[in-house]
Amino acid sequence: MARRTKTTDRSTQHIIWQEAIRPSGYVLAAVVGTILTLTRRFESIAGILPFIVPFLVGLFTRVTGRLAARRRELLLDLPSYRQDPAFIVDFDGSITASTGKTEALFRANEIEHLDQFLAGKRISRTSSRVDAALEAKAPDVTGGDGGERSGATGDGAPASARLLAQDPPSPDDPFYSPVTGKWYRAQVLRETGRDDCLVWLDDVTERVHLEERRDALRTFTRKLQKELVENEAFRDKDERLAELLLSEGYQAVMLARVDKYLSQTAPDRARGVLYTNDGRRADPIPIPTDADAPIMRSRRDGRAIWDDIESYASAEEFRKHYPVLPDVNDFIGTPIRNLANYHSGDVSIIAFNKAGKLTATDIAVLESVADTAVTAFSLLDLAHRADHRFIQSIHGVCAAAEYSDEITGGHIWRVNDYSRHIAQTLGMHPRVQNEIGIVAAMHDIGKVAIPHLIKLPRALSAAEREQMQLHTVYGAQIIDRMRRATDEEDSRLAMAHRIALHHHQQWNGSGYPALVNATGTVVDPTSRDSSAYRGYTAPSGDT
Repeated sequence: MARRTKTTDRSTQHIIWQEAIRPSGYVLAAVVGTILTLTRRFESIAGILPFIVPFLVGLFTRVTGRLAARRRELLLDLPSYRQDPAFIVDFDGSITASTGKTEALFRANEIEHLDQFLAGKRISRTSSRVDAALEAKAPDVTGGDGGERSGATGDGAPASARLLAQDPPSPDDPFYSPVTGKWYRAQVLRETGRDDCLVWLDDVTERVHLEERRDALRTFTRKLQKELVENEAFRDKDERLAELLLSEGYQAVMLARVDKYLSQTAPDRARGVLYTNDGRRADPIPIPTDADAPIMRSRRDGRAIWDDIESYASAEEFRKHYPVLPDVNDFIGTPIRNLANYHSGDVSIIAFNKAGKLTATDIAVLESVADTAVTAFSLLDLAHRADHRFIQSIHGVCAAAEYSDEITGGHIWRVNDYSRHIAQTLGMHPRVQNEIGIVAAMHDIGKVAIPHLIKLPRALSAAEREQMQLHTVYGAQIIDRMRRATDEEDSRLAMAHRIALHHHQQWNGSGYPALVNATGTVVDPTSRDSSAYRGYTAPSGDT
């Protein structure tokens, strides 16, 4: 407190000096002195003048001062009305003055120093909290407004040192208060010659949360794009989307895609999949599309819907306005307090029981998630359809091989399973496992070029065996034609080309086809004549 007394003494001395040199004081003294001198002629009133003049001077001074400062007084009262803290600190961080709601807040929490109120941490622009939830498929629900964010990282300096430095942080670099559970933008006003300064804080919690949510949405979108580019299945995209929303503090989320869940035999009913923040997933729940189910509300009204039980006179009135299906209520296990519903394209989303109070920011996030999901899911659906067409093409080509050799029919599909299992045992990437499990069936496709040899009821001659061994070359040439049909390389066809050409190669060089010439160069198998490969040797080792 010695520091505070010293600061107060200096401020008092400064004010006295300013008033001592103010010209208006000397003018007023001259006027009063003149009046007193002149009234000495009137002895009858001279006795009461020493009492009247000070009263009149004081009245005049107070009135003129109040008139001049009547608006300034309102401004001076502003800190006492502010919801966000405003106070005075000295340069070691001790709080020397506060008023109104700030004073009450500090008194209730015994706050005497800036570092007791603000943490020396700044917000991280990463979304590690949501990344972890998405990776682990276990939503992290910490609540909407309370608790320190796991994304906040300290820079090693206390809040007072950072905030009161000569070059303080940017107002866009907010401080977190563990006392209120909020983020604040801090601003400082210094005056030359003073040992204290004015600090005022603005609540930017919603902005910080919105930035976190945007980061989470970007992370979700990047994961979709990555898996789309890498041609991964991503069959749990609905679950990932639910986890993204659950990480925002909701207790439960229901998703419905109209084109996916509407039944052809019962078009008046849909089904929604419900996820909860404790990791449970409900079986698809039937939803009458002509009923007043909340998940269909935004689709009918053409806008986002959100509401809270506190806005109604009773819980019964809220439930009557939003008749949540009994199966949904039973699965969630707690009464519905609030809900938010939005649809975009074929995606309908409803989120229940947000921790804290629903805000317009929550709805903006819900809308962004739904809009992003529609775009991303549409691209993924296109990718899946393309995969299905590719698989259909592979099956069609392999079916042609079945007609040339009845034995080949079941064999080529077993090779798919063997190849996938071997790739998995070797620890290959899941994408490689999936691809090899599809294209390995094309290993004998070259046999369609030699049907006259496939069904011979006798042993093959040496010349016939030489030609039979060229089915590997023919298969590679067929697949190579498929690869050249477009300008873009397909990794699956490139894999199929290598499999068809080399699936009879042996590490010790005893396999076929013979592709290594006398100089040790591996030739390109473009010829269909077996004589073109005579004199060559089969590759061995890692050749």
